[in-house]
Amino acid sequence: MKTPLVSKNRAANELREQANKLRAELMDASVQFTAEEVEKRTADIRAIEMRAAAAAEFTADAEIARQGGDEGLVRVDANSPDFAGMQGAQDEVRRELKRGFRNIGAYLRAVAKGPSNATEAECLKRVDLMTRTITGSTNGGEYLLPLTQVPEIFSTANTQAGMFQLARRYNVPGRSLRIPYLLQDEGTSTLNRPMAGKIANVTIVGEGSAKPAREPSFGQRVLTMYKYAAITEFGDELLGDDFTGELPSEVTSAVGGQAINKINEDITIDGTGSSQPLGAFNTNNTALIKVARATANTFTAADMFSMYKQHTVGPRSVWMISRYSLPALYALQTTNNTMVTFLPNLRDGAPATLLGLPVIVTDLLPTLGTEADIALVNPDFYAMGLRQALTVESSIHYKFTDDITTYRFVARAGGIPLPTSTFAYKVDGSGNKVMPHSPFVVLDEPAA
Repeated sequence: MKTPLVSKNRAANELREQANKLRAELMDASVQFTAEEVEKRTADIRAIEMRAAAAAEFTADAEIARQGGDEGLVRVDANSPDFAGMQGAQDEVRRELKRGFRNIGAYLRAVAKGPSNATEAECLKRVDLMTRTITGSTNGGEYLLPLTQVPEIFSTANTQAGMFQLARRYNVPGRSLRIPYLLQDEGTSTLNRPMAGKIANVTIVGEGSAKPAREPSFGQRVLTMYKYAAITEFGDELLGDDFTGELPSEVTSAVGGQAINKINEDITIDGTGSSQPLGAFNTNNTALIKVARATANTFTAADMFSMYKQHTVGPRSVWMISRYSLPALYALQTTNNTMVTFLPNLRDGAPATLLGLPVIVTDLLPTLGTEADIALVNPDFYAMGLRQALTVESSIHYKFTDDITTYRFVARAGGIPLPTSTFAYKVDGSGNKVMPHSPFVVLDEPAA
């Protein structure tokens, strides 16, 4: 096995040998040294190694020679036919490795201790040639670039913000959970107040007169759990060639994050309520209020105020917006090109609040100008259930004959808005709600 940084210069090698002898003496625990002696020998070692490096005369040609010479190497231009054939050459090397070594352990032993036969020696030579890449330039010259692998896998977090992080959370031991709620049907009487009218009918009565009676009425919301699952498969060769040691855990994290994202997408906006959760901002949510935007394909201060006035504000209310709506948010104005007062200093970064409520940017919502690109939600009115947190299991038996290890991801979850309609404190004589509001408000397309 080659050691590329060992000099072929005789003088340099002799100097390094002197330094190694001095280092070995210092490492001998049976020999006693004073502090001054240790300091002097350490300085001598450093000086000798500096002389060796100078004597080695590292040059481009010398480095090519140390990496095994230029045997089998060709100059390749980007437009050369040889460039397109490099992938085929790599595939051939992979096939030769599989023929030459029984498994990854045999390959590692050959690399560490040397080949045990001519076939292994030839395979290692081919690999050494392939792992050195030649690049050419119009100015001439060739460069050998050793290919290396860092000991970790580059990745980015993929978890999105949504109702999964905000909703009222329930642990559901069974297939479904029934959540009682107070019925708020408005009826036709002006004395019926939907926000509390089904509990009591409070009015003024005379002494000794009959008091109005009302029996409280309750309904039930059924929170159903749905099974989310995914399968990921790895060839045993891929796992064996993973020198980082992070492949299974990294893929588990990536696929697990996407499983959470799928649940989040459904309970936030995509779920229709038919054989799946009902999303808080989905058009099928009967408690949803859609505010027609003042101007198409933008978000204005007038839109913001209209949404706020119809929102059932609570201590956990938040704005949720698409990232492509941010430019419109930053440019909010009232009149005469006056920036709104709640963006005091855009140089400090993205606004954290809007009318006193936090702003959450998420990729779960659609782009600017589409229904629900801007949303205002009170998450205390949305129920999310977890029957089973995300579990990951692996098996080598499912596709044992194909040398494949299978990973299975399973989670059981569901979500549903708690109210079935909007709220209002009063109704008129015809039973229509006066000044309705809702925990779920979204910006819609302009009115026709």
